[in-house]
Amino acid sequence: MSQNNLTSSTRECLGGAIREIAPTAVLVRLFPEPRAATYLFDPDFYRRSLDRKVEEGVARLIRRTFDGADWRLAHDLYLPTGELYITPDPRQTGYIPEDDLSFGLAPARLVAILDGTGA
Repeated sequence: MSQNNLTSSTRECLGGAIREIAPTAVLVRLFPEPRAATYLFDPDFYRRSLDRKVEEGVARLIRRTFDGADWRLAHDLYLPTGELYITPDPRQTGYIPEDDLSFGLAPARLVAILDGTGA
């Protein structure tokens, strides 16, 4: 899968927009159609409960920012670093964020980075 690098101003805009909605969120998990759900997780691994329309808005913003990602797959955006990962398979460690206390972020699943440094 190709890797995208976006500018630092894009990272600040995306992160800022999400922080306005969910100030303590550190991970956004986006599921593909037909499920098309969006989950936001806090640093303590608890899922934030948000209005469905808010979740859809966050998903649209992320999908537009990472337009080169294969959105037929589920993805995790780790907000502190601006890194987009393919979500672990439900049978893999990290699918449940608290499994390994790292949200399941593994270099092998890295798709893109918002800061422009490369993946």
